Amino acid sequence: MFLSTRDYDYWWYRFIVGASKKNCEKILKKKLKFEVFKNYNFPNLKYMFFFINLAITGKIFSKKERALIHYKDIELGRFVISNTLINFRTYVDKKLFYYYLFKNFLKAGSIIRACENYYTNHNIEGLYVDHCQYINGIIFSYFSKKNIPIYTNNYPKGLICINHNKKNNSRIIKFEKALKIKKEINLDKNKKAKGYECLRKLTKKKNFNISLGNTSFKKITKMNYKNFDYVIYTHSFTDGQMFYGYDGFENSLDWLTYTINILLNSNKTILVKPHPNFFNDSLASYAQWDRKIYNIIKERYKNLDNIHFLKEPIHNYQLLKKLKKECILITKYGSVLLEGSFMNYKTICSESNFFETNYRITNSWKNVAQYKKLLSRNYKELKICNKNDLYLLIYHLFYVYNSTYNQKNSYESIVKRS
Repeated sequence: MFLSTRDYDYWWYRFIVGASKKNCEKILKKKLKFEVFKNYNFPNLKYMFFFINLAITGKIFSKKERALIHYKDIELGRFVISNTLINFRTYVDKKLFYYYLFKNFLKAGSIIRACENYYTNHNIEGLYVDHCQYINGIIFSYFSKKNIPIYTNNYPKGLICINHNKKNNSRIIKFEKALKIKKEINLDKNKKAKGYECLRKLTKKKNFNISLGNTSFKKITKMNYKNFDYVIYTHSFTDGQMFYGYDGFENSLDWLTYTINILLNSNKTILVKPHPNFFNDSLASYAQWDRKIYNIIKERYKNLDNIHFLKEPIHNYQLLKKLKKECILITKYGSVLLEGSFMNYKTICSESNFFETNYRITNSWKNVAQYKKLLSRNYKELKICNKNDLYLLIYHLFYVYNSTYNQKNSYESIVKRS
């Protein structure tokens, strides 16, 4: 049986799920029955005791513990929290946050019950799981431990198959490990040239990144940008929290306020840049929610002289040209660290990112303690980007996993042409 969290009802998933099933049949050399994943209404009794214990011990209320909660060695807490934080109101109403958190922990138990039923009573030989950064990540976590081929579609690799029977995939249990880009090839002159050209376009062309395709950038405001010691790049507060793993922060808002407070205590001058998609109305409610949260933070620090919040979507290249070369760029993850590194700025980012740490591109951290130490270092103590590693990573993004940027051979482009 080929199990899928999505049916063929929406045309885009008809292509993606259909292609995944067909590829799985090719691997197994036989036809597979198709079935859509059906969840239970309630968890089983054993999980209910587990859930009650979480509440009694206080783990469900602890920011330091709840993201790391597992059930029968299945990753749970991180996906439950991410699913809870989709709703903007959970940021401004604590009671509502815990209502949805409890609700999603119960839903997680129902999902595990369904997974156990499918594995025990059906011959599952492959499955497609969508949106693994949310509560469906539990399904990925469960079946990856059963060595069943899993298909998913996420940045940066696009539509992929994790076939656990292959030697290099045998240890891919965590969702983010399947997504992270490894150093799988060597850099030669041709790859370096292609990497450089793609990076140049990514940095200098306003809408080259398709995720910003509908964003209307404004002219950069008049200000002495050379006064800033740090630029903090914000991320969506509601979309895909802990996408690449848990680094000590449950969400981008906690990370942002922590970063601001640490730097303010060291008397640094800070510029905070909102993500351009905060102003992208084509994203509907997501952009509105992110913009509201950003404005709340901006209002909180409005009376301080050494921090400035940009209020409009400014193209990053226009900003980078105006900063002093000793300015340090801080981001949790994302393409801005690639753009900044290309223009010879030193950067700081989380190890919970879309590429492996053996790329010598940035100064990275994996927990709050390491992050605090990095923020305390001066400019000279931070490492500069290794440009060859940067070009190699970009080559992977555009030519090895070219579905990411809508290259002509990507599956999105093939579907569009059809």
